[in-house]
Parts: sequence; C-alpha cells; structure tokens
Amino acid sequence: MTPATPVASSCPCYPRDSVAGPRTCRPHRSATPPGAERPPVPPVTTSQRSRRTITTHDHTYRQEDRVSQRYRIRWTKEGRTRYISARDLTSVWERALRRADLPIAYSEGFTPHAKVSFPDALPVSYGSTGEYAELTFAAPITPERDIARLSSSLPDGMDILTYLKVPDGAPKLARMLRATLWELIWPPVDATELTELLHRRSDELMASDAAEVIRHRPDGDRTIDVRPAMLAIAASTHPTAGGDARTVLRAVLRNDGPTVRPTDLHAALTRGDIAEPALNRRVAQGEHVPEGLREALSGTVDPLVLDVDAEAA
Repeated sequence: MTPATPVASSCPCYPRDSVAGPRTCRPHRSATPPGAERPPVPPVTTSQRSRRTITTHDHTYRQEDRVSQRYRIRWTKEGRTRYISARDLTSVWERALRRADLPIAYSEGFTPHAKVSFPDALPVSYGSTGEYAELTFAAPITPERDIARLSSSLPDGMDILTYLKVPDGAPKLARMLRATLWELIWPPVDATELTELLHRRSDELMASDAAEVIRHRPDGDRTIDVRPAMLAIAASTHPTAGGDARTVLRAVLRNDGPTVRPTDLHAALTRGDIAEPALNRRVAQGEHVPEGLREALSGTVDPLVLDVDAEAA
C-alpha cells in the first residue's frame, strides 16, 4: 500500500506535515476563495458620523450641532437611599436621566457611560444633605425646568437642592470641596450629660498635637493620626419634635490628605464611655470659615453650632 503523501496545512494552528488534508480552524476560515483578493473596507467619513442624532422630548439634535454643557448640582441622600452603594449610584442617576428625557452626554467606546461624576463617595448608611455631582449634557437644556424634572425623577430621599452652570476654564469640582461639615446625632438619652462630655473631649482634642486611632481593615489594622484633618468641633443639645433633647456634634474636616470619617472622629473622642451615634450625616462641602463652612455652590454659610430656635422649628 502506497503511503499517503503529506499535504501542507492551510492554517498555522495545525502542523505542516498533516496527512489529513488542508485543514483550517474556525478563526482562520474565510468566505473568500483562495487566491482572491478581499474587497477593501471603506473608512467611516466625518459626514457619516454626523448623521447620528439624539432625540429628547422637544427637539432632535444632530451630533455636529451638539454643544456640551456642564452643570454642578448639590443633592441629598437620605431615607432608604442611604443604603445605595457608590457602585450602584451611577445606574440610579442614568435611569433618572432617561425618565426625565434629558440629553445627557455619553463617553465613547464599546461600553458608553453617562457623563455623571461624583467627587467623593459616601459610605453606605450615611445620610447627606451635601452630595455633589457634575453632569455633562450633549445639548443645551433649560435648567429651571429640566433640573426640576430630573429631581422629581430621582428616588425618594434624593432631591436636588441647588445647581450651577460650569463656565469655561472653571477649576475642578474637587478643588472647590476643600472641607466637609459632618454631623453626628445621638438619640435623646442623657443628652445634657453627653453634650458636656463631648464638649470637654472636643476641647482636649483640638488642643492636642496628635490623635491616633486604630482603623480596622480586612487586610489588617492601621493606625492613623486624625488631628491634622480636624478644623473645628462643637457639641450642642437640641430639642426634638416630641419634646426630648438630643445631642448633635458638628465637625469640619479637611478633604485633602488621608480621609477621616465620623467613625474615626468618634474613636478619637470616646474612651469606651460614649456610644456610637445613631446617625452620621454629611451636611455640606466647601471651604472652612470661622463660623462653620461656606458651601461650594451657593456660597451660604452653614454654622458650626446650630440655632436652637431654628432647630426646634
């Protein structure tokens, strides 16, 4: 019997001395017959790209006519929305923007994302009346109408408080948020004694040169000095709607440098005799002033010590 003559394979994935005939794996198969030239792929021209459009509730824009606009907003995160993680926050805003039918801009690439950025993620279960975001729109909007519609499209507990159109050449939003006003709230149990204790501990902490606390992490404990981040601390007692009093501790902390959270502040104040607060809330972000904190967008001053009459009302 005459042995079979080796035939060169047409695919580099198979050995060249294969005797089974010219074989080709799936990635190297081609509908073009051997020896034939493939037709060239025409490039996508600028005129073809400009045919893409975006449609909103009241107008249709061509890509070549789009003029991007950026808006910075301050919004709240309270109630059940406190348990929305930072990873899920972007998808929540994307759904709200679609419900409001606003022309939000998207990034390029195979997986485009809405151009919505958040400068500082809030830990889960923390409340906030001082969250910030920057939105980039692909077409002009009417802010008085459209921002209100966006706010009504957000879940309960998330409301837009104020907004600001970003002018050309404006500094980054993170540079405007130099400090944060935090609020730690305890339930109405022995509020007067707790307020006096926090007042003494706050004075001692601000007079010290260092305040080291141990931060427990999955990869091991870590010791950090929280004193450089503390700009001002004040404790006060405020009545509730039921007539009882509660203790409120307000602190202005730096945003630059190592991140210091209310849990670190509580660890620096307690010696095992102060319970954890019932609620940690981020009130506002901006620039530290002697009275408290100057809010970044509106310029209003949030006081370090709350007005008792205003709080009771």
